[in-house]
Amino acid sequence: MFCTSCGREMASEDAFCPKCGTASGAAATARAAAGPHQRLARSVRNKKVAGVCAGFANYFGMDVTLVRVLWLITVLCVGTGVLAYIVCWIVMPVEDTQAAVAVTPQRV
Repeated sequence: MFCTSCGREMASEDAFCPKCGTASGAAATARAAAGPHQRLARSVRNKKVAGVCAGFANYFGMDVTLVRVLWLITVLCVGTGVLAYIVCWIVMPVEDTQAAVAVTPQRV
């Protein structure tokens, strides 16, 4: 499979192009399989600290690295990012692991 934006070859299960970050067909398929009523929840399979950024990335269909960079910019520029992260860590529920396994494409 090739990226429609930059033309770089990528794996068929990649949700985003590793070069330009454009969403691929796998991202749309994952969102469609998740259903129309996707909940905002902390990720258990793609987390670095608590899974908050990965949860927002899954909910909005974005690349998790982009969400992490935006959150870091919020922490450094505005200063309220740390407090917001802690609040989200407490308030956001943990995603259902059975649903995450069913939606997650597996590399072979």
